[in-house]
Amino acid sequence: MTGRSLAQSRRRRGRRRSAAPLRSASLRRGRRRDRGDIALELVLLTPIIAFMIFMVIQFALWYHARHVVTVAAQEGARAARAANTSATAAEQAGRVRAYAFIDTIGGPIVENPSVQVNRGVNSVVVQVSGNAVHIMPGLTLRVTGRSVGPIEQFVPPP
Repeated sequence: MTGRSLAQSRRRRGRRRSAAPLRSASLRRGRRRDRGDIALELVLLTPIIAFMIFMVIQFALWYHARHVVTVAAQEGARAARAANTSATAAEQAGRVRAYAFIDTIGGPIVENPSVQVNRGVNSVVVQVSGNAVHIMPGLTLRVTGRSVGPIEQFVPPP
């Protein structure tokens, strides 16, 4: 190999090496055009993600409130069934027990609770309803619990 051919081959190698910086420069130009895309995506997606998170929390609060009013109805029915007094006194005992349970366990989870107790000849029906606490403006979720049970009474053997 002569000196000249060696220099030419080195130049050729050098040219090949110089192609890499050109490619990285074109990539940098492409990245410059993409600037701000992530911020735009974040601005568009953040409210959607926050809304979804709030809906999951709202569902959990509704589910808990539904459970509270159902158990309050069961507690009210238990108190009304066991009362060996008049029907109105038994209904009042069931109503007081259901409200006490909502105040103790439910706290602010159940808003505007109402308790209806009906004691018939053989059974007691307690219905508790209210609104689940809401974190989403304008969203009101109604919750209702109902319990039916026989009246406890002593029946002498025949």
